[in-house]
Amino acid sequence: MLVYLLIIIFISLAVGLVFFLLKGDRGPKEPVGALWLAAGFGLLGALAAGLVEKKFIPIGTLQAGAPLSSMMFSYLGVGVIEECCKFLPLAFFIFPKHYFNEHTDGIIYFVIAGLGFGLPENILYTMQYGSKAGIGRLILTPFFHATLTGMVGYYLVKAKIDKKNILTVLPVLILAILLHALYDFGLSSGTTLFTFISVTVTLALSANLLNLFFRAQDLDEEMGIAAVGHNAYCRSCGQINGQHYLYCTRCGKRA
Repeated sequence: MLVYLLIIIFISLAVGLVFFLLKGDRGPKEPVGALWLAAGFGLLGALAAGLVEKKFIPIGTLQAGAPLSSMMFSYLGVGVIEECCKFLPLAFFIFPKHYFNEHTDGIIYFVIAGLGFGLPENILYTMQYGSKAGIGRLILTPFFHATLTGMVGYYLVKAKIDKKNILTVLPVLILAILLHALYDFGLSSGTTLFTFISVTVTLALSANLLNLFFRAQDLDEEMGIAAVGHNAYCRSCGQINGQHYLYCTRCGKRA
């Protein structure tokens, strides 16, 4: 019974985070199909990462008791595989899209991809290893994948808005890989110090995501690419509602 409750909580947290980000998006409404595609990219990324890891990462080097050097190297490989599988397919798909044009978009789409990757993982771990594992992941990792990918997504859309090469996001992707590897290694190392570092990493990533999202809102407002205020744009058709009418003059629906 507790296992199913934990699964419901994981799903509720993921849905809640998405609604929080979409509510904070002050620009035109994002295409619903594109949002679902982002989640699909994340899910497919999880499947691809699982296959690649099974082929190239020896399972014994990821378990407690393995030499720390081998464990660290293997978790670095896991970080490379998972962060690239989460980020790269969606990045190359969405970067040229016309609706990928606000700072908040970089966080929204890539957080959703991270949730598409991480939510099934949390559910599977909980079902396979029981409520104790589920509670541990609920405390430490409900948004872990989303925070890492959202961070890289923010700098991706910033590169587009600032008219920089897409490769300028590479250092941030490398940082995400290293943080991912450090987090996984710390939890598996069995040492108090590295476990503490892992907890610090996941908490810092959550705080960083919020900070980046609020910064993105401010940047969009400064650049005049976000509508600010009550009924400033229509949540149905996504058009600017400059007069702040209760009902949109374009589509006729409640703004």
